[in-house]
Amino acid sequence: MTIIRLDGIAMRLTQPDLDGDGKTAGDIEHVQHRMPSGTTNIVQPTELGESLKHLNDDSIEGETRMSGIDMRSRLHPVEVSSILALDALVSLRVLPTRCLAFTRQKKRLSVSIGGKGRQEMVEVVAGKREQDAKMAGGGFFDKIKTGLGMGGK
Repeated sequence: MTIIRLDGIAMRLTQPDLDGDGKTAGDIEHVQHRMPSGTTNIVQPTELGESLKHLNDDSIEGETRMSGIDMRSRLHPVEVSSILALDALVSLRVLPTRCLAFTRQKKRLSVSIGGKGRQEMVEVVAGKREQDAKMAGGGFFDKIKTGLGMGGK
């Protein structure tokens, strides 16, 4: 037990009995995580969601110390050699990892030169929606062809 004074008021701190066994002094408390009753969080990733997540991923890989943004950037040929030199010095452990912030920022900005990065994401979403619409019953012209006895599919 510890006694402390706050604003002149003596207070005694006691160890909590977290597991409810009635023992606190020098005993190991056995505590289990309890889920809220009747509530479970279920996360089901979708193919489209995972694709967009992968397109936007910029996490650094431990072994190579590079990120996924490296493969999606649109660097000008003049920029490539200087960025490659800095990245190589970091991967050879001549420079610290924090130096990658310079090249990563440039690569992030170059992904969307002329809005291409956003356009590609929109095309992925639009393509997935078209595919879902075709799977849900075919296109408008397929239904017309089927109605006219021309086969459709």
